[in-house]
Amino acid sequence: MMTRVLLAEEHQIVRQGLKALLEREADLEVVGEAGNGPTVVRLAQELAPDLVLLDLALPDFQVGESIRQILAASPQVKILALSIYGDRRFVVNVLKAGASGYLLKDCAFEELTQAIRTVRENKTFISSGISSIVIQDYIEALRASEALFRTIFEGAPLGIALVDKDGRIVESNSSLQGMLGHRQEDLFNQEFTIFTVPEDASRCRDLFRNLADGTSECRQVEIKYLQKNDRVASGRLTVSPFKGTRAERQFAICMVEDITEQKQADRDIRTYQEQLRSVASELSLTEERERRRLATDLHDHVGQILALAQIKLGAIRESASSTSLVEPMDEIRRLIEQTIQYTRSLTFELSPPILYDLGFEAAVEWLAELMQDQHGIAILVQADRSSKPLDDELRVLLFQTVRELLLNVIKHANARHIRVMLARENSTLQVKMEDDGLGQGGSSEFPLDGPFGFGFFSIRERLKYLGGHLNVESEPGWGTRVTLGVPLKY
Repeated sequence: MMTRVLLAEEHQIVRQGLKALLEREADLEVVGEAGNGPTVVRLAQELAPDLVLLDLALPDFQVGESIRQILAASPQVKILALSIYGDRRFVVNVLKAGASGYLLKDCAFEELTQAIRTVRENKTFISSGISSIVIQDYIEALRASEALFRTIFEGAPLGIALVDKDGRIVESNSSLQGMLGHRQEDLFNQEFTIFTVPEDASRCRDLFRNLADGTSECRQVEIKYLQKNDRVASGRLTVSPFKGTRAERQFAICMVEDITEQKQADRDIRTYQEQLRSVASELSLTEERERRRLATDLHDHVGQILALAQIKLGAIRESASSTSLVEPMDEIRRLIEQTIQYTRSLTFELSPPILYDLGFEAAVEWLAELMQDQHGIAILVQADRSSKPLDDELRVLLFQTVRELLLNVIKHANARHIRVMLARENSTLQVKMEDDGLGQGGSSEFPLDGPFGFGFFSIRERLKYLGGHLNVESEPGWGTRVTLGVPLKY
């Protein structure tokens, strides 16, 4: 295989000599020459060579930064550094910057060709004269790295296990041992799924298999695991492949976070949410029952008493002998008549009998006419007239919801027209409300501190309790569209 080489050397005579020697080799081809730092960076990108033979003493060349620039522009290129310096720190920093090899300039040509071919095989080559000091430096770095790894590994609050390619535990930290209630020797060489509950074990094996064959990278799943006392706990398992020096996947790192308390807290929160929705629904029904009781008392008692008083006052007026009493009694009758009308209106507003006698659609039509007269806004109700069986709880909730939505639009939207559509879709009642008002941001979740916020939140929570849903679409200047659905009750 031909290796395309870019020569980077300050002195032209040296470049010519190197070029002549390299081109004697059947598998080497010099594709370009550079005499300074900017030129080698540019040519490395333009020519895309396989290897740059790089003199570190080039003019205008900052060793670490320039090497990184070359590799950033051409990641596939290999860099073989040439230098007169054999200082350990200098050599190590060049290799850390990304060079694949380091040669002293006094090396033999045979060593240079050997270095080029070694680097092309994705290996590292170091001149024999400095290899020992570099190796010693790497040994010290490995020891420091091992100490740091041990500190992190043992001190981590998460349970961590190093697992081999067969899925067996090679090493575990104290946190994992404490979570499972087992010692290091108990966990060693055990399949890591042995401590998961049976229904999760096969899922974890499939996950590990996909990591091992390279079809997926780091994965995270929630599992249930068994502790030594047979107690089942909840955990969040993260598995990451660990590649060896030749890029093959030799190990995997498994990290387990105990989320038992978190899961219990989530369950408690969901229970409390359901209880709150139940309480909110019961409060709505209780409020409606109280409204209906008051409306009934107004109609059956106050209204009847006022009607009877008006009748008796009329009889007294007819039999009055003094004409001076007629005008005051007529005034009293007019006041009683106004009170009766107000009582009837209040009775309907508290709890419209039409909601129970004629149903939800008729009640919405009556409400639209009432609000249209009171507020001067055009409200159109469209209903498909299909059968919509609703129990009292749903009927009351939907009517209250429509009333709240209409009041929200009237108070905050500055709309001129409102359209309410009632339709049956399979076993669901759909209520849609559109207005041409100011609108808000286009999200179905309004902030609680906005003009629509808490009202929509309260409605949404009550609907969820009854198996329904609420969706809000709104754009500034284009009004708001509210869609809610509830399951019909047979």
